[in-house]
Amino acid sequence: MVGDAGGMPMTDLSTLSLPEWARGAAVVESPVLIKPEWWRDEISARHLPGTPPVEDRITRAGVRAPADDVFTLLWRTLAWGSGRYLRLNAQRLTSIAADVPRCEKLLTEAADRARSDPGAAFALFRPGVRNEIRYLGPSFFTKFLYFAGGGAPDHPCLILDRRVATVLRERCGWTSLHRKGPWPAETYERYCGLLARWGRENHCTPDEIELTLFNIFSVDQN
Repeated sequence: MVGDAGGMPMTDLSTLSLPEWARGAAVVESPVLIKPEWWRDEISARHLPGTPPVEDRITRAGVRAPADDVFTLLWRTLAWGSGRYLRLNAQRLTSIAADVPRCEKLLTEAADRARSDPGAAFALFRPGVRNEIRYLGPSFFTKFLYFAGGGAPDHPCLILDRRVATVLRERCGWTSLHRKGPWPAETYERYCGLLARWGRENHCTPDEIELTLFNIFSVDQN
């Protein structure tokens, strides 16, 4: 089998158990500080649809609050994922503005697929070696796929970024997982399946495990 990033053979995920340190860990999340005026001005300047965030901080609950359109959800997602560090967001917005109807169709279909098929939803954004929307890679579009679930505990799509991937590789035994990606759709599907199994086995939701993995990365860096 080809590795999760095209290298070594794929780790057999059926042999992996959620580490003891992650079981029953307190799920702590702080609001993310953002720059709402930047999002308002940049979205308006490009005549993009959707409503930008208006508060100077946002939580996961704030991102997944009901939205009238996929662009509003995307702006919230990008703002939450970026915080006050806005690198590449101008390029992302410009890329979307170049073909709004195509992006709207892609986002709408991906949000729909995200409710039942993580691999297919991921492949819509990255069908090969390039992202369908320039500058919108897996670390950000998996956030969109996750938030498209609106907080449903059984939503199958989860966030996969370099922090989570690093902890899975270094502390959980998934040795074939590339720390930074980009990851193929099959790897994303395997990841979502792994955390879903761990959630069932440990009586918690998969996104609680994802947040625990994300948090432990920050602890490891200190």
